[in-house]
Amino acid sequence: MRNAVFAVGAVMIAVATWSLGAGAAQSPTASRVERGRYLVSIAACHDCHTPKIDAQMTPDPKRPLSGRPMTTFPPVQGANDIRASLDLTAWAGPWGNSYAANLTPDKETGLGARYNEASFIKTIRTGVKPEGEQLAPPMPWPVYRNMTDEDLKSVYAYLTTLPPVKNVVRAAPSVKPSR
Repeated sequence: MRNAVFAVGAVMIAVATWSLGAGAAQSPTASRVERGRYLVSIAACHDCHTPKIDAQMTPDPKRPLSGRPMTTFPPVQGANDIRASLDLTAWAGPWGNSYAANLTPDKETGLGARYNEASFIKTIRTGVKPEGEQLAPPMPWPVYRNMTDEDLKSVYAYLTTLPPVKNVVRAAPSVKPSR
């Protein structure tokens, strides 16, 4: 009887130890997503790709990385300067107007509409979107292309975990340069 109690106790300790260890260890996917969250944070992606809710430039927690809102108009472009909208989601410069893209996994208006992991990495490495359009300033892709493949896979993995936000970024009125 004493051996049976000892055996049951040993099994219970082993199961408890195994389940605690399994809960503490992150899966490779969870680890990759957390690394992506970290990289998105230090790479300042929220600065341009997340709408702001106040004058202190607080990112909108309901629309993380969803791009330029329809309510943000591009700034009037001067002849020889670069200007940004007050929320930093729209820019104007010698290249024309550029708008922060919707990086959420929305299947119609976000990354989910045209990117998979391979095309995301290729876009960051080359500065060219899947349909052939160049990434425009101020997107610092020449800096981000130096990330490792694992870093870019982590960023993509994190972006796919965001809540999808339907936000059409492209439909903005054109603004002519001031003279």
